[in-house]
Amino acid sequence: MRMNTALGIMNTALGMVSAVLLMITPAVAASLDGSARLNCAIQAVMVCHDQSSCVRGTAATVNMPATLKIDLGERMVTGAATGRTARITSVGRGEGRLLVQGEETGKRGIAWDVVIAEASGVMSGAVLSHEGGFLMFGACSPG
Repeated sequence: MRMNTALGIMNTALGMVSAVLLMITPAVAASLDGSARLNCAIQAVMVCHDQSSCVRGTAATVNMPATLKIDLGERMVTGAATGRTARITSVGRGEGRLLVQGEETGKRGIAWDVVIAEASGVMSGAVLSHEGGFLMFGACSPG
């Protein structure tokens, strides 16, 4: 009898938690669909200078701000204390993911891409140039 009571309480609690999560997830997803500015915290970076060596680091390792501000309305990424910006050249959506791309065609010749899971805010991105590149991982929230 005690086991059935404990299982009943657990099932009720799990049901309540599931209901709350189902109510919250659409609100978070709607706010991560690009309709509002996003703040994306870079939590880890993998830097590769050639095919044989990659090093784990932080945003500071690659001279990036700890938090990127992505504004799809303005088609701009900001966040650097220096005021440096990056122009967004392409935005796409598919299967619950927001895809944001850009490029800097000057003498540095850089291409970048960020993918954000709309349901959770999980973010990954890549920045590539002829000198190498890096992957970045983090999380985005409405901002």
